[in-house]
Amino acid sequence: MPKCYLYLIDGTSLPGEAFGYVGDAEGEVVFSTGMSGYPQSLTDPSFAGQILIFTYPLIGNYGVPTYKAVAPHLSANFESERIWAKGVVVGQHCTRPSHYESVRTFSDWLASEKIPGISGIDTRMLTQKIRDTGVMPGFISSKPRHSFSPTPADYTSVSFSSKIVYKPKKANGKHVALIDCGVKHAIIRELLALGYQVTRIPHDSDPTKLTGIDGVACSNGPGDPKDWGKTIVNIRRVVDCDIPFLGICLGHQLLALAIGADTYKLKYGHRGLNQPCLDLSTNKAYVTSQNHGYAVDPKTLPKEYSEWFINLNDRTNEGIRHQSKKIVSIQFHPEGNPGPFDAKGIFSII
Repeated sequence: MPKCYLYLIDGTSLPGEAFGYVGDAEGEVVFSTGMSGYPQSLTDPSFAGQILIFTYPLIGNYGVPTYKAVAPHLSANFESERIWAKGVVVGQHCTRPSHYESVRTFSDWLASEKIPGISGIDTRMLTQKIRDTGVMPGFISSKPRHSFSPTPADYTSVSFSSKIVYKPKKANGKHVALIDCGVKHAIIRELLALGYQVTRIPHDSDPTKLTGIDGVACSNGPGDPKDWGKTIVNIRRVVDCDIPFLGICLGHQLLALAIGADTYKLKYGHRGLNQPCLDLSTNKAYVTSQNHGYAVDPKTLPKEYSEWFINLNDRTNEGIRHQSKKIVSIQFHPEGNPGPFDAKGIFSII
């Protein structure tokens, strides 16, 4: 394997071995604690513009499955049509995977999409560093390089530019508009499984202009929520019209901004499949899948809204809801994929 390097903006330089695509990658360096689900994580648009560290020591054990389309622009086993992460950092990558659905190795998959990977990194040490100092820009390079300047990213590119309609096999009679800020396909699959007709619209489209909708959902997505100005304005229109609303991950943060609350950047974020959350109304705990670097400040919520969920690790806000209307949002991913699915029932709120 050719030698390559991971550089951090604070001057840290870590040597390793290149795998996947041999080339350069720049992005915010973050970590995920999931033990499985690397195909779903890397194709999650919320990771756009980031270099992803997998804390599990061996990645690629079960290879990579083939892309199976179940509807226009919808996959059965990935979260989008492509890898969105800029680069990958692992302790070790598996070169001989074993799984009946595997069609190629992890390295071959990265190479086919021109995503650089670096292995041989002490990911435990690197994760502890990020927990202490916070996430920071980084650079994967095949050549010795000692400094770099971060390049701003346009995160709105994760949103489809045209409307797409999905029809369920067994309809429940309800029609949901889904604001696409980089939606995971699992969210669409869950809505369809419940019988909703789903109209997926671009991030800058006004859902209130659609006819015959029974509710609006806003998806996950990357970046600082305050950069999604047009989406915030459109969510405010939805709220003002008293249309039932469900925000997920970025959609949760955008709802908060639309109602006049504030958001802030977390030191190192929540990314993994084992984040415990408490439902404050029932005192019931859920294990959840999460991928976010920002949070809602509950102290800034208007009086007609209340906290719904909190994170049991750091007590940060994980959900809000209107006290009398069907306007709710959650910071975690109820669709899970690859899991857990403790909170899947939240989709039926719309």
